[in-house]
Amino acid sequence: MVTEVIAALVIDSDGWYADGTLGGGGHTRSILEAVGPAGHVFGVDRDPSALTEATRNLADKMTQIELALGNFRDLPELLPPELHGHLSGILLDLGLRSTALDEPDRGFSFQADGPLDMRFNPLRGESAADLLRRIKEADLANLLAEGQSRSDPRKMARDIVRWRREKPLRTTGDLVACLKSSLGRWANPKLLSAVFSAIRMRVNKELDDLEQSMDRLPGLLRLGGILCVLSYQSLEDRRVKSLRRTPLRDPVSGESFLMEPLTKKPIFPTPEEARINRRARSARLRAFRRVRSTKAT
Repeated sequence: MVTEVIAALVIDSDGWYADGTLGGGGHTRSILEAVGPAGHVFGVDRDPSALTEATRNLADKMTQIELALGNFRDLPELLPPELHGHLSGILLDLGLRSTALDEPDRGFSFQADGPLDMRFNPLRGESAADLLRRIKEADLANLLAEGQSRSDPRKMARDIVRWRREKPLRTTGDLVACLKSSLGRWANPKLLSAVFSAIRMRVNKELDDLEQSMDRLPGLLRLGGILCVLSYQSLEDRRVKSLRRTPLRDPVSGESFLMEPLTKKPIFPTPEEARINRRARSARLRAFRRVRSTKAT
């Protein structure tokens, strides 16, 4: 949805933009191609390999880019202080980087055997194997219920706990075998993908980070600045659209402001894009503009 993102996001050809989910740099390149030579992008990603990939892919644009390793939730700390309140736009693409999904060693996909890791930054936090080794059955059931609803999450959680007593879940192949044993004929690719996604989101605290970001990031925008978020699940979209109901407070001036939605409903991929790029089928774009609050502060 690059065309739709750029149309909503780029409002100032000389402005500074933040790409909080840099990935391989595809969106950042599109932003830089849409702005003038005075335009810049501050790119952030919590995956060290993403920064390496983006640096390689954007080698011809590095005079207009600053990069930082970190979580987009921490943009207020990562962004130079002089840019606070002056960004023309912020972009978050909550999808998983395709190259990471295709690397078996990262453990994101059920389609190839590899270490059961799933961390965006393999050097920090607990892996999916660590999580599944220590999580309580009730908490696991809740995690699985959030990720999908077409099977019994309590039975799945019970079966996973029973399985791990006899055999540790160390690889993606171990988890797939466990799920197939539990789900039987219902263990189709869509359901397996949903379970893997739910575990990955918990490992990386994705929903917590997104919720905090909806409070913290709008204050970095200038008046009229745009926040664009590409989400892929209803759990994510629910947190993003909550912005339209919540007065926010500028961290510097203390003034109240609002994030005005640019469309009543999210924008979805065109049928043509969904046909060409299957991973984009579930994408939905919401865009908001920072405006003054009409309510008393």
